[in-house]
Amino acid sequence: MMTRRSFLASTVAARAVGAADARRMHAGAATANITPALGCSLAGSMTNHIGLEVHDELHVKAVVLDNGQARVAIATVDSCVIPRTVFDPAKKLIAQHTGIPPSHLLLSATHTHSAPAAAHLFQSLPDPKYVEFLTTRIADCVRLAAGRLEPAQIAWGVGKEPRLLFNRRFLMKPGTVLKDPFGRTDKVKMNPGQGNPNIEAPAGPIDPAVGLVAIHSLDGRPIALIGNYALHYVGGVGAGHISADYFPVWGETVLRLAGVASRPPVTMMTNACSGNINNVDVRAPRISFPPYRKIEQVCDILAAESLRVWKELKFTSWEVLNGSFEELDLGVRLPSPEDLAEARKRVGGDPGNRFKAVEDIYARETIFLARDFPKSMKVVVQGLRIGSLGIGAFPGEAFTEMGLELKSKSPFATTMAVELANGYHGYIPTVEAHVQGGYETWRAKSSYLEVEAAPKMVSAALGRLRAISG
Repeated sequence: MMTRRSFLASTVAARAVGAADARRMHAGAATANITPALGCSLAGSMTNHIGLEVHDELHVKAVVLDNGQARVAIATVDSCVIPRTVFDPAKKLIAQHTGIPPSHLLLSATHTHSAPAAAHLFQSLPDPKYVEFLTTRIADCVRLAAGRLEPAQIAWGVGKEPRLLFNRRFLMKPGTVLKDPFGRTDKVKMNPGQGNPNIEAPAGPIDPAVGLVAIHSLDGRPIALIGNYALHYVGGVGAGHISADYFPVWGETVLRLAGVASRPPVTMMTNACSGNINNVDVRAPRISFPPYRKIEQVCDILAAESLRVWKELKFTSWEVLNGSFEELDLGVRLPSPEDLAEARKRVGGDPGNRFKAVEDIYARETIFLARDFPKSMKVVVQGLRIGSLGIGAFPGEAFTEMGLELKSKSPFATTMAVELANGYHGYIPTVEAHVQGGYETWRAKSSYLEVEAAPKMVSAALGRLRAISG
């Protein structure tokens, strides 16, 4: 194993690409604890689960970069999804106290399925007091990072790890009948079960890119590591456990492999476009893991590739910083009067949150969509620049095809994509996926944007990247 001393010595020796420039990058990083009280409603399932045990603490993690001309901030939140009603007030607080404008703030949820609800997602109900607390703590964390600025150097790179990723949507053999909750026939099935003999082929690709941004002090001490990987989440946590899932374990494992023990940096994993990706190989024999063992297994593999990338980075002491965002006005797939009447017959006009049957759950979704959602909605798409690195951000569970297209058409030498950023607007399937059907397209609070949402968002993100690339 490489020791901390030898690893840091190697990075110091490699860093000085831009050291002669009089301009200087500054960076700061921070964490803020957002662990809830026991008894909270956990998001991430169609049914309501209650938090009964804290396995690991939940956090906001933030990095602020300042090049003397502009500031940008990136923060991740250990949460399943976070709506604009949380992120927008947090951004306002951040701007007031740090001067960082919303266009230069990239805030995203990780997508752990064992954290408190920050929005009404399926039958999980948010606690207004926790939501208020969460908003403040997100702002606090960025403010703390901004208050810890010190001279710094930065580098980024991309590796590759395909073994952990599987497209979870499958084309099934002819004759396989697939019905959605509304009685319509689908062409694909999400998570068809390991060993299902009717599986024909995956319905889409994966994105194996392992992104890494490393920020060090001038003497080579790591300040922060920002990862980027298109894996929905891992799961396999204990029943009723509050947990951040694999996202922080990745960082802990990278540091362990690198031998970094004292003054550890802030590590955060941003979720790339992974709305249709998981860690389940349906064609392999089913193996039962004890709680958290699968998370450890995934992180051992992913961290090894991240460390390889880290060791090969060439650091610079100054980079251009910029950001831009666009608000798109997108249509909402609202239920018809006939759909609403049928749903009311099934679950009533003011349904509770204890339904088990999928048809009842989606009838409940129909009630709340008709009651609470407008005909169109404003969604934020963002571009962020750190030197020759471009980051595109989407406000929902973006299909991996969106990230792949963004990277292939980006004006930047290196491009990363971040989903669940700056708000939450459900799954963002491709147009083809809408034709195929499947869980991610079923109309609900978790999937409601117009069919053309994905190409419109990719086009907007590319426009933002082009606007800041010159």
